[in-house]
Amino acid sequence: MALEQTIVLVLYILLGAVAGMIYALRRIFILERRILELDSKLVAALKRRR
Repeated sequence: MALEQTIVLVLYILLGAVAGMIYALRRIFILERRILELDSKLVAALKRRR
């Protein structure tokens, strides 16, 4: 009985860790897209200025 509860607890912890990693990767992807957009706008503004 205690072993089953321990296994379930470990599985919940692993599931939470995987969910946290997926969320973090999603946030990194979104931020990277924003950085690329900002970079392209900056390059376009510098080209117009010349």
